Amino acid sequence: MPKVELFLQVEGRRRIDLIEIDADAPVREILKLAAIPEHIKEAGLVFEVDGERPLDHEARLCDAGVGHRHRVHVHRCHQVDVSLHFNDITEKMHFPPSATVERVKRRFVEKIRMSHVDATEHALQLCGTDDRPEPDNHIGAFVSGCCSLCFDLVPIKRVEG
Repeated sequence: MPKVELFLQVEGRRRIDLIEIDADAPVREILKLAAIPEHIKEAGLVFEVDGERPLDHEARLCDAGVGHRHRVHVHRCHQVDVSLHFNDITEKMHFPPSATVERVKRRFVEKIRMSHVDATEHALQLCGTDDRPEPDNHIGAFVSGCCSLCFDLVPIKRVEG
């Protein structure tokens, strides 16, 4: 049986693990093989990166479109409620936990009609911190035990001189 390697990100954990699994294995096997806390395994949903809905636990990976070196995310939430702030603008949006920080930013800047040029000079930062997650991180990695998250859209500091 051919094996595939998957990049795995889990609820509340930024680290990305590499796991190896049979290509014909059911999706639920990801929960058994991965180093995931038991409370997450019990109610864990498996998403493809940026996937809107969790994968069917009974579907074979190959039939679900999950292949070698694909990214998956395990989370208990079906969606994350995201509050986004920029100056005096606040928007609430909903995303699957497998949505990337870049996708959230892109949708927010479209919603507030920020120009592409201006958007490149801004980054999402976790509210109340100076933490600016990498654009390819899944938003579910920043929440655990709840299904909500808050970001501020802040200018990227540029050193000139």
